[in-house]
Amino acid sequence: MKKSLFIYLLLLFELIASSDLYGQAISINQIKSGISYSINNNPSNLILIGGLLGSGISTKYDDKIQEVYQGKILGKSAAKLGDYWGIAGQFIILSRLKLGSDDFNYATSAIIANGLCTYGIKFITGRMRPDGANRRSFPSGHTSSSFLAATIADDLYGSKIGVPAYLLAGLTGLSRIHDNKHYLSDVIFGASLGIALGKGFGNDAKKKTLQKIDDGGIKIRINNLKENPRIHFYWSF
Repeated sequence: MKKSLFIYLLLLFELIASSDLYGQAISINQIKSGISYSINNNPSNLILIGGLLGSGISTKYDDKIQEVYQGKILGKSAAKLGDYWGIAGQFIILSRLKLGSDDFNYATSAIIANGLCTYGIKFITGRMRPDGANRRSFPSGHTSSSFLAATIADDLYGSKIGVPAYLLAGLTGLSRIHDNKHYLSDVIFGASLGIALGKGFGNDAKKKTLQKIDDGGIKIRINNLKENPRIHFYWSF
């Protein structure tokens, strides 16, 4: 846990430093706005509620699942890939975006917000991990980060990138149970948190894009991805 937290914070620090260097300062108000949008608007708030309900129900089966499936779900290589993707996936997706662009700004803010929310909940709930390492089990940070990355990828690049990213996120969640680092309920809420914040920040960014457009104006966003080029039109009248 300490090693993962250190790596995560180090990457976030480098991310913020890079964004400042290129004139794309991270706005606290933007992060607060994205979190607020995620909590108060559909579908993000419904995803969070569903995650809470699913997590609450699954707690009754947490111990049994760990007893039966711990160490037996994945092969060694698959478990390592899932663990790796849980930290690196979001930064790999981010690396494809142009520094200083609106998409880079939205994705960066969502990643920072996810880290703050995930670790804030961890410290508040203080749930013991199944392996007894510490009281930072709920929710799964690897899972929330990987599902956030998948949601951002699906929003920006479509299903050709989004679907594989979601599959890798699912692998990450399974790896955390396999490695005895998290209960099923930790993984369920971690996934819902990542998806909710990804959709919330994405929709909040689109709303602000529309607000910036003059009456009758049109903004075009082209995703530069050879495998799945997409053109987005925004307009207001």
